[in-house]
Amino acid sequence: MEFVINTEYVELCNLLKLVDLADSGGRGKAMVAEGLVKVDGAFELRKTAKIKPGQLIECEGKRILISIDPNAEIKPPKVKAPKVRGKGQPNRRSGAGVKPAGTKAAKKASKSTEKKSPWH
Repeated sequence: MEFVINTEYVELCNLLKLVDLADSGGRGKAMVAEGLVKVDGAFELRKTAKIKPGQLIECEGKRILISIDPNAEIKPPKVKAPKVRGKGQPNRRSGAGVKPAGTKAAKKASKSTEKKSPWH
């Protein structure tokens, strides 16, 4: 069987759904996780492996050759936009954006490190 795509690649779990080997994308992922799918003769366990034109997929006794539509313009795959942090705040894990010493947090931290007299 031949499956024609008009993009640079298709994710493996979605391909299984598109060729009716899986009822849903979730079932496609399960089939890959169970080791039921071969790509170019080797078992593939990456659910979202990028399947490109020229690759051969084997699953449940069926062989699927991926090819590209010669008349179609190659559409770049959809890329999710990065999540934007509110109000331009830097990622605190990176250490960037450390608050200056005059903030409430800094004052609270300095109070907790001061030595307190046991008679206070």
